[in-house]
Amino acid sequence: MPAIRPPHSIVLLVGREDFTAPTSFGGAACVATADCVAVATLSPVDGPTLVSVAPTAGDRGLVALGRFTIESEGLVSVRDVFHREHDAMGVEPGLVEVQVLTDGAEEPDEVRFVVRPAPAV
Repeated sequence: MPAIRPPHSIVLLVGREDFTAPTSFGGAACVATADCVAVATLSPVDGPTLVSVAPTAGDRGLVALGRFTIESEGLVSVRDVFHREHDAMGVEPGLVEVQVLTDGAEEPDEVRFVVRPAPAV
């Protein structure tokens, strides 16, 4: 699980190489577009943020911050706002469900993206 100091206190999970990041949080702690989830994190001057992407929630006792469906080209990756990749996971191309788990609703210092195939509609 990488420990990073994300610029501008934002971590992204992207599903496509040419993704569209949200333009505003609108007061929310996490938001999404059709192919990107953005999470507000701990300020980099206050310390590192642990980030990961996995198919399961694990046993860390994290709380759910949001659930989104995004489009993937077969890989989801954790990036910062300068597009540097910090973690990645292969997935089936198409829609995936992303659950954002953190250790707190405001300025979390741990973010786990749980990625699974999206439920059939």
